[in-house]
Amino acid sequence: MTERLDDAKPLPVILKAVPDELLSSWLSRHAAFYGMKRNEFLRRLLPHAPPQSTRAIDLDLPSSDAQRLGRFFRTDPAQIRRMTHGDLAGEARWFICPEPIQACPSCRASNPDLGVEGAVLRDSQRGWRITCSFCGSKLVPRDGLAAAERKTANDHIIEFSLWDEAVEGERLLGQFLAASDETATAALAAFRMLLVPRPRLPHVNSEQAFKLHAVDALLPGVDEIAKQNALPTRWKNHVIAPLRVRPRLLAGFRRLLEKPRPRFHILRSVTLGNYRLRLETLGDQAAPVLGPLWFS
Repeated sequence: MTERLDDAKPLPVILKAVPDELLSSWLSRHAAFYGMKRNEFLRRLLPHAPPQSTRAIDLDLPSSDAQRLGRFFRTDPAQIRRMTHGDLAGEARWFICPEPIQACPSCRASNPDLGVEGAVLRDSQRGWRITCSFCGSKLVPRDGLAAAERKTANDHIIEFSLWDEAVEGERLLGQFLAASDETATAALAAFRMLLVPRPRLPHVNSEQAFKLHAVDALLPGVDEIAKQNALPTRWKNHVIAPLRVRPRLLAGFRRLLEKPRPRFHILRSVTLGNYRLRLETLGDQAAPVLGPLWFS
């Protein structure tokens, strides 16, 4: 079907976009429909643009490219841009996973379009989210991750008691990430303060040793859940935690925002050496959202 493409005309057949579908996903489905490789299809649509990965298209689509794509797909360029992560500030990309890591089972059950083969949704890559931006239901790990993030009865009780705090933390973090670059950078620094490592206690043996984070001083449970579920200690982009522990991190983020000074000093009291210096540096970077953290 390659010969049916004309640079001067819209595409003859335009596939319906899935709600919240990423632009790269939509373009890839069109490439498959027209029997072309994805990169070849992109070169036909955007011949004057530098070679772009699909991730680059989703993160930083120039207005001129949105205009051209809008013409090809008979779509408002603003709608084209809404299919990307362009609503977020630059530093927010630390929270954007290159591949889909989560899904909303409620939306999939009620909307068959979400099951379109190959369709990737924006929410599926947004590594701070714990709820669906459409229906508010809890997100779940993609197939293959569920077994590694099993729940226990006690975990469910703790998570339920903190859920409102976690959802508020999700809302606040998302609001900061969609604001100015300065605000997003500060919010990222504040979130990273929670992840600064703590020293292991001297009496902990090698079988019990696992990664410790400063957030446990504000909201115990992150490290224990990671241990119980054998979760990796090195997370995606260092900030995209597995869904099993993400609610506690977001609740801790909300608590830090609620009382920045005293809770900063709690975090500082459980760190040592270079880790304490890292925490203090992050505290300075987080000042636009936390304010001054040192008591006068």
